[in-house]
Amino acid sequence: MLTVFTPTYNRAHTLPRLFDSLQTQDCKDFEWLVIDDGSTDGTAGLFQRWTQKDAGFPIRYVYTENGGKQRAVNKGAMLAEGRFFFIVDSDDSLLPDAVSFVLKAFNTLPDDPSFIGISGLRGDAQGRPLGGRPKMGGKPWVDASNLERPRYGLSRDMAEAFFTDKLRNYPFPVWDGEKFTPEAVVWDRMALDGYKLRWFDKVIYRCAYLPGGLTDSTWRLLKENPMGYAMLFNTRLESEKKNGDRLKQILQYVSCCFLAHEHRQIAECHFPGLAFLLSPLAYALSVRRKRQFCRYIYG
Repeated sequence: MLTVFTPTYNRAHTLPRLFDSLQTQDCKDFEWLVIDDGSTDGTAGLFQRWTQKDAGFPIRYVYTENGGKQRAVNKGAMLAEGRFFFIVDSDDSLLPDAVSFVLKAFNTLPDDPSFIGISGLRGDAQGRPLGGRPKMGGKPWVDASNLERPRYGLSRDMAEAFFTDKLRNYPFPVWDGEKFTPEAVVWDRMALDGYKLRWFDKVIYRCAYLPGGLTDSTWRLLKENPMGYAMLFNTRLESEKKNGDRLKQILQYVSCCFLAHEHRQIAECHFPGLAFLLSPLAYALSVRRKRQFCRYIYG
């Protein structure tokens, strides 16, 4: 069975579209697990109505105090009853064969413990793949880690599903006072530990990037979650081979520590000597970032 997992926050106006797409699935071998991250807009009322009727699949709705998407994902992974875990955001929807395709895709995997999941493509409202078609040489899939995605034209938002038991070993790191950690922090960690996914050239997921969504608010996210991004840059340092790129990641990491006023975390860089050496330049970058926050967020 598949767990379709949805973290949501004040998306009562978009959740019906997702619910409708789940009702039209050609395979109902899934549960819909929803973590409501402290919504105040009537989301609870929607689920009270939906759980009182037979939707054709089980619905589990859990309300929690607002703590951000990554805390919700951590909780969802622990509560999931499906063997596979498929994250579907509350402002998006699925194509009618998405569930059946995900289940069939897992069945194509060989008996190889290095596989941690599979992925399809995200598409627009017309079903066209975001970012164009990947570079798979005419093959229906490629096997690659998260760090190998660029060579196949997969550097874009994808529609990943994971083995639930393996995903539980990779909870999102969270920082006190912050509510967002980039997904790549965890996906890259999986890759560094030797895990890969089977990436399919098939659109199964429709995106609707709305005002107030994560994609629309990158600058605000960086301003409010500098240590979440610091963890991303520090994780990427472990795979950087080129000295120039390594220095850029260190610079970004240290500047985020300055933005968060977490100066002691500079010593936690994978290259602490270089981090301290670059601190003056990183501080200047943090000052520049603060000005950019004002320009992009406040106009």
